[in-house]
Amino acid sequence: MSSTTALHEPRVAAAAAASSAATAARHADTVDSTGTLPQAAIDSLRAEGLLGLLVPSRYGGPGLPLREVANVCRGLGEACGATGLIYAMHQSQAAVLIGHAGESPWHETLLERAVREQFLVASATTEAATGGAIRQSACFIDLREDGLHLDKCGAVISYAHAADLFLVSARRSAEAAASEQQLVASLREQTTLSSAGPCWNPLGMRGACTQRYDLQARCAPEQIFPGPFAHAMSETMLPCSHILLAAVWLGIAGSALSRAKAFLRARNRVGTPRNPISSLRLAEGEALVQQMRALVAANLSLYESADRAASATDRMVSYNTLKVSASELVVRATQTALRICGIQGYMEEGDFYLSRHLRDAHSAMVMVNDDRILGNLSSVVLGMPITREL
Repeated sequence: MSSTTALHEPRVAAAAAASSAATAARHADTVDSTGTLPQAAIDSLRAEGLLGLLVPSRYGGPGLPLREVANVCRGLGEACGATGLIYAMHQSQAAVLIGHAGESPWHETLLERAVREQFLVASATTEAATGGAIRQSACFIDLREDGLHLDKCGAVISYAHAADLFLVSARRSAEAAASEQQLVASLREQTTLSSAGPCWNPLGMRGACTQRYDLQARCAPEQIFPGPFAHAMSETMLPCSHILLAAVWLGIAGSALSRAKAFLRARNRVGTPRNPISSLRLAEGEALVQQMRALVAANLSLYESADRAASATDRMVSYNTLKVSASELVVRATQTALRICGIQGYMEEGDFYLSRHLRDAHSAMVMVNDDRILGNLSSVVLGMPITREL
């Protein structure tokens, strides 16, 4: 087990991440086949202190940059896509908690607990009445004599039964417009979840256990985040989510291509004549993975840039196009690996199977749906020059 105070050292953090990735890899096939949470991997992430990597030292965390967390996401994605997805979603919510606690004593205390107890944080920012639109809410914050009441119907929540904390969006009052939202941090014991949809049985990312719930939160008014949800969404949640999920997809693509390389090496060892088409496909797959890596690295640099020279519009367009591009590239890369491995890659088991990678890769374009993102971007990019300075 790695202490959180020691995780600020790159060597210690890397060793802890490798240990959790190895645990995730051992259970990946079972998690996929049963559609159950990767509990062993989550337990390992908690034991290694990796759930609080972003939390600053003043709250007891190692305060690592987002780039280090992205590398953990990539490693977990290589091992088990569902584990990587859960970790990426958790860290994007943790980043909101860190960046938008303001000077709220309650939220600062919560950060200390989150590190000490290694909270797993989940998002409840959609609901059925708005068609899944994150920037609008039908539910509202109802302040009564006995505290805060919040009832959210049809919220799509991942890994809900493993989460210790929920970040819930809602209108700031019953009279507020749908876009006038605030965020509430509701602890597990303050949150009641009732299933509001069919059992989780998707093609891929099966261990994420994403389902629709009716949520009831009963907590204190001070658990409302300072400031509007729109700021937390645009400044932190959106960029962190897209960057970290893209890192997971990079890990899936890299793992698929590694299996294709292993397949070609195995053929070479038994003396099978080299297939020039397969070698060409391998180079093509490597080019696709390098494109993904460059996109993730560029957006990490944009997010971390101290001068913030890029406009808010430029940043928003970059983060959203990262999501769309990476979700397309991961499918192309895994399909390229399948063409190399052939029928052995098409199997559900064996040394070179790619079925789990392919199914997990195809989930990328529907979380959030790429067409929704492109539709929102269409009016923005219409007024932007195509050629801009690098």
